[in-house]
Amino acid sequence: MDALQTLVVQLVFASLRYLPVIAIPSLSPLSWAPGIIRVCVLLSMAWLTVIASPAMPFQPAWGQPVGLMLACGSELLLGLTFSLAVMLPQAALSMGASVADTQAGLSAASLFNPSGMHESETITGTIFMLAATVLFFTLNLHLMLFEMMAASVHVLPLGALAMHLDVDAFMAMLGSSFMLGLAVVAPVILGLFAVDLGVAYATRSMPQANVYFLALPLKIAIALLLLAMTLRFAPSLVGRLYQDAFGRLPAVFGA
Repeated sequence: MDALQTLVVQLVFASLRYLPVIAIPSLSPLSWAPGIIRVCVLLSMAWLTVIASPAMPFQPAWGQPVGLMLACGSELLLGLTFSLAVMLPQAALSMGASVADTQAGLSAASLFNPSGMHESETITGTIFMLAATVLFFTLNLHLMLFEMMAASVHVLPLGALAMHLDVDAFMAMLGSSFMLGLAVVAPVILGLFAVDLGVAYATRSMPQANVYFLALPLKIAIALLLLAMTLRFAPSLVGRLYQDAFGRLPAVFGA
C-alpha cells in the first residue's frame, strides 16, 4: 500500500512540475495544441518521469495536509520557473519587435484603425512570434526543455522541498534574454535610426511640410526590407536566445 501511495503522490508531483510548461495555454509553447492533446502529453511525461526518477520512500510530510500542500506548491513553482525559460525569450522578441514597429511607424496603424488600438501584438511582433514558435520546434528546443525537466528529478527529487531560487541568477537570465531579443531586431532599429536622422534634417529644412506622414511609407518599406534581409540570421539568433535561457536555469535553481 505504501508503494502505491508513493507512486500516486509522485505522479501528482510530476504532473504539477509539467503543468505550466505543457497544459497552461498562456505559459506553454504547446498552446496551439488542443486541450486533450496537452493533457495526454502531460500525463505521459509525468508517468515516464516517475518511472525514470530515483526510488524514494514515502515521506512523512506527504501524509500531512500542510506538508503535502507545500510539496505541491514547490513542484508548481519549479514548473513555472521552467516555463519562464520559454516565456522570457518570447517576451524579449515581442519587446524588440514593438520597438522596431514604433520606429517604423507601424504602431501608427491604430490612428487609421481605432478598433485595433487595444491589440497586444504589433505587426512585426506577430511575425516574430510565429517565427519563434516554428523555430522552437524546428531546432528541437522542445526536446532540450523536456530533457532538462526529466533530468531535474535527479537533482531536485519529486516532492523533496529542496528547491532554492537564486534571485541574482534570475535577474541575470532576465537581462540576458532581453539583450539577445533586442539583438535580433538590432539591424532594423539601427537602419531606422539612420532614416530618422534624414527625416529630422528634412524637417529642419522644410518646416512647413508634414514630413512625418510623407516619410511614413518610406520608413515602413525600409523596415520590411531590413527585416527580410536579416531573416537569414534569425534561426541562429533565436536558437541562441532560447539556449541561453535554458543554460541559465541551473544557476537559477542554485546549482
